[in-house]
Amino acid sequence: MVRWVFFVLLLVTALFAETQQEAYYRAMKAEEAGDIAAALKAFEEAAALPGPYTEELLAIIRDYNDALGITGDVPASPANPWEFHVAGELGLYGLHFKETGMDEGEIGGEVFLNVNPYWDYTAGSLSHTFGASVQGSYFMNNDVVTVLDSNDVTFVLGLEYKLMMRSFFLDVSYELNIQGSDLSSDFYVGAEKNWLRFEKQRVSTMAWAYYNTTGPMAFALYGAWYRTVVEGLNGTVYAGVKYTADSIYDYKSYFRSYYASKEDSTVSAGNLVYSDVLWKWLGPVLNTRVSYKFKNRISVDAFANLFYGFAVDGPDEDYEKFKKFNAIYGVQVSWKHWVMLYYLGLERNVKRMSIPQFGKGIYSERTAITKLKLGVMWDY
Repeated sequence: MVRWVFFVLLLVTALFAETQQEAYYRAMKAEEAGDIAAALKAFEEAAALPGPYTEELLAIIRDYNDALGITGDVPASPANPWEFHVAGELGLYGLHFKETGMDEGEIGGEVFLNVNPYWDYTAGSLSHTFGASVQGSYFMNNDVVTVLDSNDVTFVLGLEYKLMMRSFFLDVSYELNIQGSDLSSDFYVGAEKNWLRFEKQRVSTMAWAYYNTTGPMAFALYGAWYRTVVEGLNGTVYAGVKYTADSIYDYKSYFRSYYASKEDSTVSAGNLVYSDVLWKWLGPVLNTRVSYKFKNRISVDAFANLFYGFAVDGPDEDYEKFKKFNAIYGVQVSWKHWVMLYYLGLERNVKRMSIPQFGKGIYSERTAITKLKLGVMWDY
């Protein structure tokens, strides 16, 4: 009985505990009212709580202390520098896929669950995060949706490390993908450096690289601008250049070997060349996101990620005439309640290829994937 009472008290305490966003909002209200002492205290309390605004809060506190002539560490290190959290997401989406030549599109979907335990270690303005992740997915109509190209059930195991400083951020992660008896690994590293901060905005540069052991890889370099507030208009813009490599079937070599076999009766069909070509694309990229956060914790987000790629370093001159334009855009409505974030969104991924004459009718000139997503995320 005592254990149950303790559990209920713990749950009630957690339920009504102030979040970092709430403390941040309280600090801003005190700042607007001109109560500097109360604002500084609230900012320090908010920085001591877990949440996504720690870096901004530390910068605000330093600005206050510089203006007031206060020296020393900001904020004071917590009594216990270690914090344990469990984040996760449960969601599903319906998918519609259509490409050039299809009379009707394909319809499928996915149900997924991921759980991410992680530990934060904070020492002054330095923060380390050590995380793990387990994700399971079930694909519906996988046998008829060709774009999925995977097993009905997949599992992903991951490890991640993050380092956050006042003006520098580092993220390194590894994932093991399990699809039946097939295994593949993903490696990711990203780094960001802040150069300028004014009011609620900051400007930075960012670089990241991704590699999958089955072939796909990417590298990007961005200039970034952020506007971050607890309530009101938020915005993010990334502009830069991206290099990607993925694979397609080398139909051209296949047909060359096919016609050669017809002329030479000693060549059997089993010797035909039918291989993958590791496509390499280089071009400008622009990623934008705009959101508005209301007082009732409802947020509306709109985003667009654009990439125009030129084929480079192909097997011959014809391949290097290929170009592609990829646009991923959508809108999402979410509602934050306690540690839970409920969302509903619509996303569309459109790719258009500029294809030389020999590839007409072989490679798809346009593909479109539309997703209707809903789910819940949490961080406790």
